[in-house]
Amino acid sequence: MRRLGDLLGSAVDRSEVLRAARAQRIIRKWPEFVGPVLAEKCLPDRYDHGTLWVGAVGNAWAQEIRFQADTILDRMNEAAGERLFIKMRVGTRPVQREWKNELPEDVE
Repeated sequence: MRRLGDLLGSAVDRSEVLRAARAQRIIRKWPEFVGPVLAEKCLPDRYDHGTLWVGAVGNAWAQEIRFQADTILDRMNEAAGERLFIKMRVGTRPVQREWKNELPEDVE
């Protein structure tokens, strides 16, 4: 049986996969970085090569999170202990999940 890494070869940059995994650990703590009000109105959607994509429930909330983006990214990078988050892209879309139900506590 062949390993997935052998099959993919250099198609997948292992270092970026590891960075994305570390970023996801930090993203799960989103409410700690933005506070309860923004966490209710703006949720991270995905992480891609240093960019954090965030969905906001409306234009006003998208604008608010854009104003605070540098501070939020600094807090997240400080928690990560490295510069994982370089920029934030914000769009408007319905927020459909609650943080308390996002992941079980024992998931690492």
